[in-house]
Amino acid sequence: MRDLARNPRLLCAFHGLQMSLFPVAVITLFWQRALGMSMHEILLLQGIFGVTVAAFEFPSGYLADRLGYRRSLLVGSVLNVLGWGLYASATSFAHAVAAEALLGVGLSLISGTDAALMYESLAETGRGNEYRRWDGRFRFFGQISEGVAALAAGLLFVLAPRLPFALQSGVWIVAFVVAFRLREPERHLPQPGGHLRHIGRMVRTILGGDRKLAAIVLLTVALGMSSFIPVWLVPLYATEAGVAEVWIGPIWAVANFVVAIASLLSDRVVSRFGLLPTLLACVVLIAVGYGGLALSFGTFGFAFYFCLTLQRGLFGPALLHEEQKRLTSADRAGFLSLRSLLFRLAFFAVGPAVGSAVDSHGQHPVLLWVGIAMTGVAVVAWALFAASRTGYFTRCRLKG
Repeated sequence: MRDLARNPRLLCAFHGLQMSLFPVAVITLFWQRALGMSMHEILLLQGIFGVTVAAFEFPSGYLADRLGYRRSLLVGSVLNVLGWGLYASATSFAHAVAAEALLGVGLSLISGTDAALMYESLAETGRGNEYRRWDGRFRFFGQISEGVAALAAGLLFVLAPRLPFALQSGVWIVAFVVAFRLREPERHLPQPGGHLRHIGRMVRTILGGDRKLAAIVLLTVALGMSSFIPVWLVPLYATEAGVAEVWIGPIWAVANFVVAIASLLSDRVVSRFGLLPTLLACVVLIAVGYGGLALSFGTFGFAFYFCLTLQRGLFGPALLHEEQKRLTSADRAGFLSLRSLLFRLAFFAVGPAVGSAVDSHGQHPVLLWVGIAMTGVAVVAWALFAASRTGYFTRCRLKG
C-alpha cells in the first residue's frame, strides 16, 4: 500500500518529463535546415503523425487495461527514447517519418494510461476524492516543464541543431526509470474474449448509452477544442501584429505557465464557487478570448489568447474528475483513450477547414466566426452537462 501511495507523485514527475519538449519550439527550423524539407513535406509529416496517433489511440488504451498500466508506460517510454534518438541522427525525410511513427505509437500508449493509473492508485489507497487536486498538480508540472523547455529550445538549437533531440531522448530514459518505480494497482480486470462486442458496448456508452458520461465527454471536447485551435494560429497572429519572432518562445512559455497555474488552482476554485459556475466561467472566457483576438489589431492583441489558456487549465482537472467517477476500473484507460480519439477526430474535421479559411480570408474574421461557433457549442455542451447533473434526462424519460 505504501508503494502504491507514491504513484501520484511519480506520475507527476513522469508527466513533467514527458512535457519537457525541448525540440518542439525549433523543430520546424530543424526540418527545413537540417533535413531540407519543404512545407509540403512538413505538413505531410504532421499528417502521418496524426494518423498514427489516431489509429493507435483507442487500441493502446484498451490493451493497457488488459496488459497493465505500468507496462504500457514503460513500452511508451522506450518508443519515445528510440523516436527522439532517431531524430537526433536523422538525415532524410524517411528518417523523420520513422521517428514520428515511433513517437505517435509511444504517445498513444501513454495517453489515458497515466490518468487511469493516477485515479486507480488514489482510489485503492482511499484517496479517490483527492483526484481533482492531484490532476491539477499533474497538469501544473507538465505545463511548467513545457514552458521552461520552450525557453531553452532556442539556445540549445543555436549551440547544436541536434542537441534538443539528443537531450529529449535522454529525458525519456529518465522517464523510463520513473515509470519502472510505479506500482500496478489491483483492479477489476476485464473478462477475456468477446473483444469486438465489448468495444462496441464501450463506444455506445460514451456516445450516449450513459448520458451523463456522454455530456461530460461532449463538454470536454468542446472546451478543449476551443483552446487547441488557436495554438497553431497565435505565432502567426503575433508576428503579423508586429511582435518580433524572438518573443514567440516566451509567449509560448507564458501560455503554458497560465495553464499550469490555473490547473493548480482548479480544485480550490471549484470548491469555492461550484463546478457548474466554474465551467460556465470557462465558456465566458472562450467568448472573451476569441472576441478579443478577432477585434484587436494592436501589437498585444495576442494577450487575449491567455483567456483561452486560463479556461483550459481550469476545466481540465474538474471535468476529468467527473469523468473518472463514471468509468469502470476494468476499462478506465480504454474509455479515456476513446475520448482522446474523439477529440483528435474532431480536430481533424475542424482544423484543416479553419486553416483554409485563414489562408483565404485572414485571421481576424475567421477567429470571430470560429469564436462564435465555439462559444455556441460550449454553451450547448454546458447546458447538457448541467441537465445531466440535475436529473433532467431522467425526469424526461419518466414523463415519456
